[in-house]
Amino acid sequence: MHKLFGEILVEKGKITQEQLDEGLQLQRDNPERKLGEILVTLNHLKYEDISSVLKEQYKEKGKTPPEVEKWLSQEEIDRIISEAKK
Repeated sequence: MHKLFGEILVEKGKITQEQLDEGLQLQRDNPERKLGEILVTLNHLKYEDISSVLKEQYKEKGKTPPEVEKWLSQEEIDRIISEAKK
């Protein structure tokens, strides 16, 4: 059975179960957003972690991973978070 993205993150120690639960709740409220994007925005996850976990997950399924490079970069996300805190 294939593991879900969030399960892999928790297993690898990238995030806690509580952080995953928080991200999933926000995703239920914002279904158009990807879980990885939400977790990065919350500062629970680094942009680079998304790419490595997605590659592993998709490799397991025998598929090509999505192009996460089209998402915001970690620097752009950090800048947005910094500006939001002002």
